[in-house]
Amino acid sequence: MSIVIGVAVVFLVLAAIRWWWRRRQPLSDTRMWKDRRRSYRVALTTPVFVYGWLADEPFSESTETLDVSGNGGLIRLSGTVIPSQELVLTNLQTDEVLTCRVARTTRTNEGTILAGLHFLQASPTFWQVDFISSRRGTEFPPSPNQSSSR
Repeated sequence: MSIVIGVAVVFLVLAAIRWWWRRRQPLSDTRMWKDRRRSYRVALTTPVFVYGWLADEPFSESTETLDVSGNGGLIRLSGTVIPSQELVLTNLQTDEVLTCRVARTTRTNEGTILAGLHFLQASPTFWQVDFISSRRGTEFPPSPNQSSSR
């Protein structure tokens, strides 16, 4: 029995070391990483209103964007959200409303949350910006005769 426990401990230690090592590996080709985006980001400060549910409690917050793209945006929030959580986002300049999903979160040194949002429904005019596709070099969205790989 003690041999089985010893083998399990060694396996877990090796798995933890492997995970730690991979986590610290830099991307070998930054250009490849950049090409994964469907549209360019633009630094744009636009007032937005966000609402959703946290632990069965509704929340809402007025904030502004830091970056936007044809597929979503980056906002600063005082409340906590989690990846894959659905939120409703209102562009206060156009009063357009869209449902989005939290793609990623980052906590800043000041204690606020930066939330990367992904639109659930395509809306290339939501931010009132013409976006260029980073993969095709064409305007967003691609023309109907172009096949989308995502």
